[in-house]
Amino acid sequence: MDLPSKLQLLKQVPYFASLPPSELRQLAAGLRKRHYQAGDVIFRKGDPCEGLCVVLSGRVRTVTTSAEGREQVLKVFGPGRTFAEIPVFDDEPLPTDAVAVTDSTIALFPPADVVDLVRHHPDVALDVIRLFASRLRAYKVFVEDLSLRNVVARVAKLLLDRARGQTTLVEDAASLRLRYTQGEIAAMVGSVREVVQRALKTLEHAGVIQMTRGRIRIIDVEGLNLWSESESRVFDVSAVPGTRSTNRSTRRRHSQTLAEPARLGR
Repeated sequence: MDLPSKLQLLKQVPYFASLPPSELRQLAAGLRKRHYQAGDVIFRKGDPCEGLCVVLSGRVRTVTTSAEGREQVLKVFGPGRTFAEIPVFDDEPLPTDAVAVTDSTIALFPPADVVDLVRHHPDVALDVIRLFASRLRAYKVFVEDLSLRNVVARVAKLLLDRARGQTTLVEDAASLRLRYTQGEIAAMVGSVREVVQRALKTLEHAGVIQMTRGRIRIIDVEGLNLWSESESRVFDVSAVPGTRSTNRSTRRRHSQTLAEPARLGR
């Protein structure tokens, strides 16, 4: 990555967006970079914090794992996004694992440098507070989704957020074409692969997504929105624009699927 590209990316980062051009250029020139291959562990829960991490390229997920090995994704970060900042400010160990989703390049800023930056630049401090507030709000929504939506609705909500660029779980550019394995989706929505497979088939049969070779294409955003809100009511699939299933028996099957969420698990 050349210097102009680094400058352009760092301008998107709340910690650096308010800096004068001369300071930003100096920062970009002295970046400490680390490269990771897909699947590499960047750090483990309980490790000491080496500094604020900024994704320069690729994607990174932060996760927590149960004693049985079941993984729950907490956040996914794309280029220009920061992670590992909590221990920068509270001097505690890292609270999650971080894993490279794809081949990734990460910039590392030592904790003391970050704290000095916030201390000497009030505008930076305000931008960082806004970032923390937005993520706190996103975690609130995330907990509500896990608690109050069934798996079909959670999967629909995840795909809808990606289509609209909402950063509840994934902090990355909006996209209508996604490449996720069923296991990855299960880890993001708090379920298991088999249940997610059935949920995706339900959404595909309703005509709101199309699946081909591990790729998901969103073809009806508004219809997906209706499915994401389907937890507490019987859902008539014929009401969704673009739905292919129009006969009575098919509509009855879809309504029954969502009226009885236990059949799809949680």
